[in-house]
Amino acid sequence: MSPSVLLPYIYGLDLSKNEFGNDQQFPISLQEMCNLRWLQLNRTNVNRLPEFIGKLKSLEKLSLSHNNLRDAPFCLNKLTSLRSLSLRDNHVSSLIHPSSDKNSHSPQRNIEVQPDFRLVSSIIDVEILPVTYRRVKLHRYKENTLPAQMRRLTSLQVLILNNNPLIHAQLRQLSSMHSLETLHLSNTKRTLNNVPTILELLPNLSDLDLSANDLPAVPDVVYKLKGLKRLNLNDNQISELTGQSDSWPQLEILQICRNKLRNLPQQLMRCTKLRRLYLNSNQISLYGLPRGIFNLEKLEVFSAADNNLETIPDALCRLGSLKVLNLNKNKLLTLPEAIHFLQLKELDVSDNPDFVMPPKPKECQKGSGPAFYNIDFSLANQLKLAGQVAPEQPTAPTDIQQKRAARIRRLNKPEQRNSPGSGGSSETVLRGMRETAKRKHALDSNMSNNGHYNDNEEIAGRRWDEQIERPQLNYSEFFDEAIGHIAGITCWEIENFLPKQLERQLNGTFYTGDCYIILHTTVELSGNLDWNIFFWIGQDATLDKQACAAMHAVNLRNMLGASCRTQREEQGDESDEFLVLFNHHLRVIDGARTETGFWVVRDVEHPTRFYRTSGTQKLHVELVPTQATSLDPRYVFFLDVGPRLFIWNGKKCNSMTKAKTRLFVEKLNKSERKGLSELIQINQGEETDKFWRELGGKPQNFQVVNHVADDFVPSRSILYKVDLGQEFIELPQVELEPGGLIKKELLHTRNIYILDCHTELFVWIGKKSARLVRMAATRLACELLSMIQRLPHAVITKTLEGAETQVFKSKFDAWDDVLAVDFTRTAENVSKKGADMKKILQENEMKTNLTALFKNRPPWQTREAAQEALEDWNIFLLQPFSMFVYENKKFVKLPDDERGQFYSHDSYLFVARYLLPSEDESMDNSELEDEIKDSDTERIVYFWQGRNANNTAWLSFNFTFKQELIDVLGDFEIIQLIQQQENQRFMAHFNRKFIIHNGKRRTAAQRIQMPIQRLTQTQMYHIRWCYSTIMTRCIQIEATSANLCSEFCYIVTVPLDSGDIIGIVYVWIGNSVHPDDALLAQEIANEMYNDSYTIQVINEGNEPENFFWVGLGDRLAYDLTADYMRYMRLFKCSNDNGFFVVTEKYADFCQDDLLDDDCMLLDTGTYVFLWKGPTASIIEVKFAAKSAELYIQHLRTREPDRPRKLRLTVKNSEPVEFRKCFHAWSKHKNPPRELEKQNAFSISQQEQQKQAPKKSHPTNIFV
Repeated sequence: MSPSVLLPYIYGLDLSKNEFGNDQQFPISLQEMCNLRWLQLNRTNVNRLPEFIGKLKSLEKLSLSHNNLRDAPFCLNKLTSLRSLSLRDNHVSSLIHPSSDKNSHSPQRNIEVQPDFRLVSSIIDVEILPVTYRRVKLHRYKENTLPAQMRRLTSLQVLILNNNPLIHAQLRQLSSMHSLETLHLSNTKRTLNNVPTILELLPNLSDLDLSANDLPAVPDVVYKLKGLKRLNLNDNQISELTGQSDSWPQLEILQICRNKLRNLPQQLMRCTKLRRLYLNSNQISLYGLPRGIFNLEKLEVFSAADNNLETIPDALCRLGSLKVLNLNKNKLLTLPEAIHFLQLKELDVSDNPDFVMPPKPKECQKGSGPAFYNIDFSLANQLKLAGQVAPEQPTAPTDIQQKRAARIRRLNKPEQRNSPGSGGSSETVLRGMRETAKRKHALDSNMSNNGHYNDNEEIAGRRWDEQIERPQLNYSEFFDEAIGHIAGITCWEIENFLPKQLERQLNGTFYTGDCYIILHTTVELSGNLDWNIFFWIGQDATLDKQACAAMHAVNLRNMLGASCRTQREEQGDESDEFLVLFNHHLRVIDGARTETGFWVVRDVEHPTRFYRTSGTQKLHVELVPTQATSLDPRYVFFLDVGPRLFIWNGKKCNSMTKAKTRLFVEKLNKSERKGLSELIQINQGEETDKFWRELGGKPQNFQVVNHVADDFVPSRSILYKVDLGQEFIELPQVELEPGGLIKKELLHTRNIYILDCHTELFVWIGKKSARLVRMAATRLACELLSMIQRLPHAVITKTLEGAETQVFKSKFDAWDDVLAVDFTRTAENVSKKGADMKKILQENEMKTNLTALFKNRPPWQTREAAQEALEDWNIFLLQPFSMFVYENKKFVKLPDDERGQFYSHDSYLFVARYLLPSEDESMDNSELEDEIKDSDTERIVYFWQGRNANNTAWLSFNFTFKQELIDVLGDFEIIQLIQQQENQRFMAHFNRKFIIHNGKRRTAAQRIQMPIQRLTQTQMYHIRWCYSTIMTRCIQIEATSANLCSEFCYIVTVPLDSGDIIGIVYVWIGNSVHPDDALLAQEIANEMYNDSYTIQVINEGNEPENFFWVGLGDRLAYDLTADYMRYMRLFKCSNDNGFFVVTEKYADFCQDDLLDDDCMLLDTGTYVFLWKGPTASIIEVKFAAKSAELYIQHLRTREPDRPRKLRLTVKNSEPVEFRKCFHAWSKHKNPPRELEKQNAFSISQQEQQKQAPKKSHPTNIFV
């Protein structure tokens, strides 16, 4: 069948969103579609229609919306069959063309235009167009009445008269519109007197809009409309619905917002087809919702915002179809617990200040089944796993709200008992119970009378074939569920090991090289279905087809539950029972229609393709001509020549696009070429001769220049669906999601789609699509390629379901073939239990460890205990530190006056020698100083690295200076310390005078050149400790008064411009500071600054205005207390160990303890913050959220006087309540690599000698 023969069979075509701005771009091949029934040309920038459109005599529906038409096309007069015309959003002023014949008659039409089109003067003129219409829009025309000629529109189906002041119009013309289905009278000055009573004479009326008319009640005639499906009564003054509300049995949507309703009648609950109920902005309370609301089983949307609801009835939670529940701006206290069982997509309870969400029932406290690995996050279960006993739950605020809501329901019961129709409910129940008892007694007596027969009757055993258990398999991939339920013959052919259903007209036509399965379904006299299953073997069929025909015939029998046998029929030896199915006219054709499933070795030819890639968030791949002039330095290109894949990177291309293109081509090579193609990456200016040769040769004097437009935007793809009927073809477009996103879910396995990407057309073939449709789709793609004006290099690519190319997948949103893998399972475990994750999650409960959440907060050391520990650590230090700083690529000795002063951009080295504790506690270590041997001591080298320092010093130490240090000191232990992550032993040697400056330390040369350096800005230091006073640090922070707190001490240095005094140092003492800390702050200031500074100690409230507050910028509000210091705890939520574990960080935590690949929980005493790392997995986030809820629930019993609220925060967006828990919070750092996790390790001299040769002349840089 040639392409030209295909066009007359096209009945429908959607060419919307293509560019047809002038006649040369308009597809001329449309004139050959003589049988075209409908045509859509929306958003095509058409300004006029060509004359050949008038030749489409069969055209019934034409859509030209969102275009640039100014006049009604003249060719429309020739379309004698046209019934529907859409001209929305154009510039048409009249439907009457100047040259048209006013006396011509047209068939009935459906005309839809934009609001500025004067329908009244253009189409309601009997002398011009004496026709009948199906749809008329007259909204916003300010008409006071309607022309009398409208009574001639007897076929009118839609009439929209919104926003017209039809004050005196009685709308008598409606009496003749017997086909009217939709009538909109919004804002038309309707009253109870002028609402047309003839509405009850319209039997087809299903959509009525009477909104914005100030109606005091529902007109009586509305209750008589039995066929109403949609009723809009918004923006009126309706105070009640009468008992006639049950007269709308077909009602699906009821809108009655912004009225004065106080209750709904019980009769409305008989509208069982109601799907959407809108009651916003009324005066409805719990008493106003009838108990029979559970009868609305199909209700999907219940919106009652801005009312007086304190709760909702339990019956509303029984509606399994409910998807949207809107209850904002009410007086909600709580909701029934059954709310958690609804599968709601949207629940809005905002603007209810006293609302408390009810706790989840136990059935819902396990997360969401497999999504949470079936882990029981209930408090009782987790306490049991932690070895603790769950305490008795005190009366929570939620319980109080529930009791109050229950009281409201009880108060509502007397009204309902006394309501009409409910008085005899108990008598009805008792009468039914008595009748049931009588029937049961009669049945028992009958059985007792015939008991001697039943006693002697033997029960026959089951036949042997009935005792065989059929395998519980899923056959939906092979056969449809509807197969075998309709009488007749159904045939399948075997293709690629699988059965494929034949078209009904091909039944009885078999090929000698194929095998078939035949199902004969009959209906017995009793109404039961009976089946006969045959499988036919062609004489030339391959072995795989024969085996699969027999196997799938048995699968078909098992799926149907049939008791028959599968009968084998061979070509030329068919049974009469089989031949009678086809009236003994079995047609056998030589050859094979389907392909074998065995692997056939073929030389696959890959056509040369040249693609340009762009975009950073989503990679856009576009086919371009295979020539050198297509190159542009701002883009990335890849050339596919089959055995080689070239990637060309322009000099100005985006690095993200470059990386994504590389990954895209690697995935293409792996999935389509089995990794056999050679991947070659080339940068601009480094092209090889092979690359130019594959690209068609390099032109003389060629230079790569910018030729793509600066405002280039990738064209949107259009997805067509190929519909094939009885002797007709239709090509509609698939409706896409907002934004034009194409989802993978739009492709159905039974259909065939054409994806138009302008330069490349993809024909996607579903596995279960019909063969005839496949042939038609290929021809139709060829016609579509030539129909629309395209670039010469546009091509057609066929792709099968399950074998899509990477270029095709790139056109879809979020098409990712990455498989979910559980790396915690071993191969042995998989072999024993299988790889079905769903089955595993249902049978096995994943391991978790949340014990840390239930432990008490570690108690802080008292000042006395901390001082004693400090002295104990220093007793065993035999000599002061040997201190070094990394400067100019080597470690230099640190002056003694800088002891305890560190800089965040530097690295330091400390060599310490300790006396090992003696086993004899009675001996005094001070008396054995002369007898100390090396065996009684240990040496430790502390390596301290600033927060902003790079790893150069650490690498230099490991690869160079460590061996030299071993040669001098012998064996020693190395402990690496990071800023604010030091251990107590190290901190104890500085006697609480541990100072950290921002920036880098001045070198010796700089100090000689400029002994005194003046400050350029105010400096501020914060003195604080956590857990133990040993961990006291004085760290430089941002100089602002907002960082002050009454419980801490601060050192503020204000620079002076001139004079011998460089600046003034203020030691700020808060009102709640301990005296020891105040004295320490003064000592630290004296050690930090020399005589060039003036030191002043000021107490809170006595600050000098001229220097102190001016130096800090301004006097801002600051915290007067630091209660968070007495409650704060930090937990790490991670699955590093292969399962989810919550561990508590050391009490002296810092900002760098927030890890990017984990989630953290921070308890401040008021809030529990869930901090999400940028690279944390979804499972970690889910489990961390559940852990936070569990922790808050546990604290309600431990600390009922301090309830916590859960808050979520992410990196770089932390609130001030979160930041102030960390000492000296600053900007997050992005380390190039993680430092080694081990803080200490021992290196023996022998191991070091094996790693590096010993030098003969050790240096003395550490001495």
